[in-house]
Amino acid sequence: MPRYELMYILASGVSDDQVPATSAGVEQTVADFGGTNIVHEMLGKKKLAYQIGKTRNGHYGVVNFDMDGKKMAALDAKIRTQKTTIIRHLIVNIDEHLERLEKDRVVQSQMKRRIPTEETEEGTSTPAKPKPVKKAAAPVTNEKLEEEIEKALNEEVA
Repeated sequence: MPRYELMYILASGVSDDQVPATSAGVEQTVADFGGTNIVHEMLGKKKLAYQIGKTRNGHYGVVNFDMDGKKMAALDAKIRTQKTTIIRHLIVNIDEHLERLEKDRVVQSQMKRRIPTEETEEGTSTPAKPKPVKKAAAPVTNEKLEEEIEKALNEEVA
């Protein structure tokens, strides 16, 4: 059976005293739909990035479990009906996610870094040469600055 992760946010309307009972209800819902090896963790109350409905804060919870994929749509529908307590949820197949991450790592390791090229007269391209870095000028003293100003003024007058 594939491994899934359910992350949910409880509305701020759920008091701190009701959070354990509500989270136990979510865990029981997963078990009712055939979830096994259930690991439940509450991440605590946090401020939301943006307001959802009239809610600015929410209690975050994560449930990891094994379940037959055919029952996932029914579980999702059941959680959606609890809109007054669960304002957002997301179910992710952890096995698929890990496979995708591994494929991405392989592709990224095979990708070559592109080097900008310059076109030559014959139509062939050569790697562009890095531009030389200008060295910082020597610090200017007040005396040198006065001399430069005097020279500039004398040149304009002449």
